[in-house]
Order: sequence, then structure tokens, then C-alpha cells
Amino acid sequence: MKVLLANFHKGWGGQPTAILMLAQGLAARGHEPVLAVPPGSMLGERARAAGLATFEEARFAKPREIASAFRDLSRLTAHLAGGGYDLINAHGSQDLWTAVLARRRAVPRTPLVLTRMNTKRVAWHAANRWLYRQVDQLIVVSRSVLDRYSRFFEAGILTEERTAVVPLAYHPDRFHPGVDGASFRAEVGASPDAPLVGVVGRLVADKGQDDLLRAAPSILARHPGTNFIFAGTGTAEPALRDLAARLGVAESVRFLGFRDDVPGITAGLDISVLPSVDCDASPTVVKEALACGVPVVATDIGGAREIIRQGETGLVVPPRDPARLAAAILTLLDDRSQAKAMGRLGSDDVRARFSPDRLTGETLSVYEGVLRRGRRGRAAR
Repeated sequence: MKVLLANFHKGWGGQPTAILMLAQGLAARGHEPVLAVPPGSMLGERARAAGLATFEEARFAKPREIASAFRDLSRLTAHLAGGGYDLINAHGSQDLWTAVLARRRAVPRTPLVLTRMNTKRVAWHAANRWLYRQVDQLIVVSRSVLDRYSRFFEAGILTEERTAVVPLAYHPDRFHPGVDGASFRAEVGASPDAPLVGVVGRLVADKGQDDLLRAAPSILARHPGTNFIFAGTGTAEPALRDLAARLGVAESVRFLGFRDDVPGITAGLDISVLPSVDCDASPTVVKEALACGVPVVATDIGGAREIIRQGETGLVVPPRDPARLAAAILTLLDDRSQAKAMGRLGSDDVRARFSPDRLTGETLSVYEGVLRRGRRGRAAR
């Protein structure tokens, strides 16, 4: 089948990573994915480098940017009309709105799937009620996301038949127990015994990195050689640097910026932390850390409990509670052998449950169900 995979993000992160992985999986199975992305996006650049087709004529502007939004609508409508697509899969609010409006104008009308990859609140208002009535199938990446749609289910706008749970995958060829983290540890000057506690991800408020900094003083009081690693960029970086200075922990904190060598960084950590306060529905960084044999401490946001086996492969703590976060990290630092055993168990566990092949197969099953329902509907008319 020919599938248009749409995404409005220009930067890189978990969502573009997942879309590229799915596109490559579809192509490997003989299907024809095309990525609809804004011009200059990192997803478009990496898709082209992987030999995948792209459509980059729509910016997927916000509706309030009226002139740009109309240009996007016109260009996507023309592309759909001549593209011969079997299905559209949107992945975010801006590309969803453009896709919904474009397919209403294009002939034939292409089935539309929305994959929801975060736990942000879905506002209950007339525009969203209309929008979700246009979606033929909703895919969520963890069961936790369904809680955001309770009113949509109660009103019959969404139904069980038109909803599926397909967890995100990670790259087992890049993240596995054989990845060597020694070079990264040498880069930051960490001795074999010096604890490295790190967060990999965008530096934004949703990720809760400030709570890890607030937990740092009590961790350093017991393990003074600990270094806290922040790999990623984002709008919160200046505030995080300022907070580290005010807390007196700046000398123990490393901000790495954007890095392409994430597997080596991850493997070099003693503990991977995801202190999110919102957004993360099926966090890939948790799977990647466990795949490398690194135990995880994560907050109870989104699908963390669907990935981590509490007390066996990691620890889940309440969000916005630096004291509990510190206590969990100290539990693992105090017993490094037990922490390593948790990481080893986690590696086997995620490899069995979150492979790219499984992601592709389960997504294709959803696509095929949507197309079967469409054929039945046309036959009934």
C-alpha cells in the first residue's frame, strides 16, 4: 500500500524517530511510504538519506497563520488528488488539521489514521469534537493515552473498534548490551567507580529535568562523585543552568547539547532518568537505556509502567517529587550490583516486547483493518 506519513515537527526527537522507523519498516516489507514534512525538517533530511520519498511543500502552519495555512491546504490537496494514496497517517495537531481539510477536498477521499504519541490533554470543545469525527482510526502508543479521550468515548465520537494500542519501538541494532560506554565516560572524565546519572532528551519543561537538579544535592551528599548528564537541547537550558548554579551543583552537572552518539552516552550511564511531568506516552529513551543494560528511574507519566517492571528492571516514582526521585536513584547507587542485574533483565525484556518489526507488523494490521472497513462501507452503499 502507499501511505502518506505526516508530521509537522522541524526538529528531531522521539516522534520523528518513531515515524522514520515505521517508514523504513514499511518500505522493507514492500510498501510505499511517503513522508509529508515541513521544508528543512530533520525528519525529511534523514528520510531522504535513507532513500525514502518525501513531500515537503507544506509547512503545516498553525491555523492562526491564515495565509500559510491556506497554502498548505492547497498544496496537500493537490498532492493527495494525484498521489494515489491508500491511507494517510497523521501524527500531530497541525498536520492532522491540514490532512483532514485536504482530504475533504481531494478525490478520492483517502482513509485517515491519527497516531497519538503524547499524553497532553485533549480539549473538549466543538472544534476537536468535529476533528475527531473525521478520523477513521486512532492509534495510541500506550493505554495511558486513552484516559485523555474518556469524554470522546462517552459521546461515541471514538469507539473501541476505531482505536488501537501500538507501543513505540527502539533500534535494537543501535542499543544493546554490547554498546561500549567507556569512551563517553573517558570524555567526561568519569572513573569506573564514579556514578553517572543522566537524562537523554529535549530540554523542555515537560521533561522535568529541573526535578533531577533539585534531587542532586541529597544524592551528592551520599555519593559526592556523582555526575549528572543532560544530553539534548531546548528552551529550558538557560533556566536549568541557572538552577544548577543556585543549588550549588553546577560543577557536577554536564550539559552536552545535541549529540548523535546517544547509544554510547546511554551505555556509559549507571542510571538513566526520565523525570517527565507530562507528554511522554511511550518513552523510547527508557527502552533504549534498558536495552543497553542500564537501569531506569522514571516518573509515573504515560506508559512508564507499561515499559518498566517495577523493582525488577527499574523504579517508577511520582512526578514532581524530587525527594522520591532522589531516594530511588540512591537505592540503585547504594547497590550497584543489584542495579546492574536490573539492567540485564531489562535488556532481555524490551528486546522481546518493543522491536521495530513488531511496531511495523502491528501498525500494518491496523491499516489493513481501516481499509477493510472502508471496503465494507462502500459495498453497503
